[in-house]
Amino acid sequence: MTVDQAACLTVPETQSAVAPRRVLVIHNPTAGRRRRRQLELVVSAISTLGGRVTCRETARRGDAEDFAAQARPGEFDAVIAAGGDGTVNEVLNGLGAGPGGLALGVIPLGTANVLACEIGLDPDDVEQVARTVAFGLARRIHVGQANRRRFLLMAGAGLDAHVVAGVSAVLKRRAGKLAYVVESLRQAVGYDFPKLSIRADGVEYEARMVVACKGRFYGGPFIAAPDADLAAPTLELCILPNPGMAGMLRYGLALPLGRLPGLPEVRVVSARNILITGPRGAPVQGDGDIVARLPAEISIADQTVDLICP
Repeated sequence: MTVDQAACLTVPETQSAVAPRRVLVIHNPTAGRRRRRQLELVVSAISTLGGRVTCRETARRGDAEDFAAQARPGEFDAVIAAGGDGTVNEVLNGLGAGPGGLALGVIPLGTANVLACEIGLDPDDVEQVARTVAFGLARRIHVGQANRRRFLLMAGAGLDAHVVAGVSAVLKRRAGKLAYVVESLRQAVGYDFPKLSIRADGVEYEARMVVACKGRFYGGPFIAAPDADLAAPTLELCILPNPGMAGMLRYGLALPLGRLPGLPEVRVVSARNILITGPRGAPVQGDGDIVARLPAEISIADQTVDLICP
């Protein structure tokens, strides 16, 4: 599916596009009929605004990263991830391997759409999404990296990473966020909540779960790190020390109520360089996908990214 309109200008840093962008939209065709229809509506609206849209469908994991790496500034102004936060992560890493100079955008079609929450993009508002892709502000942001794999929103170790590793893709498509609840309960029954040792800018901590946040939100519209800022060259480290089912339920209930950062035992600290050690080979999730294994070195990446925002 390709729609060509008038060419557009390069998007300057922290300014809106002065003409509609030329965009490469990367999407997964197995996302489901409703999401496919949503994508078609957004693409049609972008072209109506004068944008030039080229779509590429993925066939397997890794395609989104490869397609983004192959995009060239002479052809496009931005690469748009049409999918969930995992698709955005693949595109982000592809841009990091490419020639540079292209902005990153999102058409949110995922389960949680945490990035959309972070930047104030309504997944159900076709006009807002299309106008953002075509003309939205390109904001320069600092991204994180876990064992040199880049992430945009967060990287975590402990139970949440095991849940991400174990959740059924089929159940996620059918049940959405409920799939993570089901997998969390299944994992918690047999999970032994091993200690994680953390060194953050030289200071030592212990936890049973830890999340290094670039953005404020976690798991949807739930704030885990209120001081996090995509544009800042720092990470907000959320350290959860309580083990067992009681700890999981305590944190799981506090998060949607907005109380997680305020719990007396929870620490949220700013850091630029973090080392997490624990069971060797245990998974580390980044932006909702497994991106590394313990031990994990987490830091701010050298390269910045221009993220298209409303």
